[in-house]
Amino acid sequence: MDAKKNINIWKTLQKVPAGTMFVPLIIGAIITTVCQGFFKFDLWNTLGNPMKDMFSSTGQMLIIGLMLFCTGTQLKLSDMKDALKRGVLLILVRLGVAYLLCALFYMVFGYDGFLGISFLAFVCAVTSANAALYMGIISPFGDKADKASFGIMLICSMPLLPLLFLGFYGESGFGEAQVMQIVSLIIPFILGMVLGNMDADIRKVFAGGNAIILPFLGFEFGSTINLIEAFKMIPQGLLLSIIYFVVVITPSYLFERMVLHRPGYASFASSSLAGVALVIPSMAAASNKAFEPYVTSTVAVLAFVLAVTNILCPFMVKFILSKHPADEQPKVSGKKQSAVENK
Repeated sequence: MDAKKNINIWKTLQKVPAGTMFVPLIIGAIITTVCQGFFKFDLWNTLGNPMKDMFSSTGQMLIIGLMLFCTGTQLKLSDMKDALKRGVLLILVRLGVAYLLCALFYMVFGYDGFLGISFLAFVCAVTSANAALYMGIISPFGDKADKASFGIMLICSMPLLPLLFLGFYGESGFGEAQVMQIVSLIIPFILGMVLGNMDADIRKVFAGGNAIILPFLGFEFGSTINLIEAFKMIPQGLLLSIIYFVVVITPSYLFERMVLHRPGYASFASSSLAGVALVIPSMAAASNKAFEPYVTSTVAVLAFVLAVTNILCPFMVKFILSKHPADEQPKVSGKKQSAVENK
């Protein structure tokens, strides 16, 4: 096609925060709202396969498995040692506080939560971090340890940890079904990681795998959302966005500034919801029926939080850098890195 006539759909999607997943999600939600909300007509069930599994929620688990495999192929074990020097401490502080608050949330409010924010929505939100956006923000000015944290953050942003946590709060507790659900998630991820580290060509082949998968995953999530009902969740989405920033940023930022004596930009760069967080509600409900009534509302709220946090995150990092420039900090690399960290 002539370059002048080319419609830059993909580039336009990439300009939208989490756009390759978020925009198809909205399109899928519009289709669902029009067909089911107005005409009482299930388009995907009527068309049947392969359209049904490609664009509706029935194909979610296959897409998630492929995404986990592709993600695993991109994780370099050789980068882990750099992440352990600083980045992993920030992530552990952040997640430790987040999961503690999740446990307290359940003890006080139960499954239903408060003000329309369910326990499931709270867990899926505050335990999530967008590793891809973090890497995109941190790359121009972050040091080696900042960038190496990507691998650890990638693991933490996968559904594994939230599902492990949620498994203890189902009707049946944490039993064989929950164990097998976790195992079925770990296997494709580990398989991808092993193959990617054994053969660099495999890593290259699957490097763009998630970019291909995410639009379909977005459509499938959108097929579960009725926008008429979703608009009723805007107040809950705004409230959860505020809670997300407070819970996610405060502990890691204070630790970064007061303990690590760093500018604080890493804490802000990791404060956006990952698209994969929208996967967790349906997966949690698959192994624990207690979560089923909350899946649809949780996905709607998380989609709103996804948009808000991904839009605001880069601006917050820019603000922090204006107050505490990255170039005022010693760059961490080689012998100089050891000297800085041994002070």
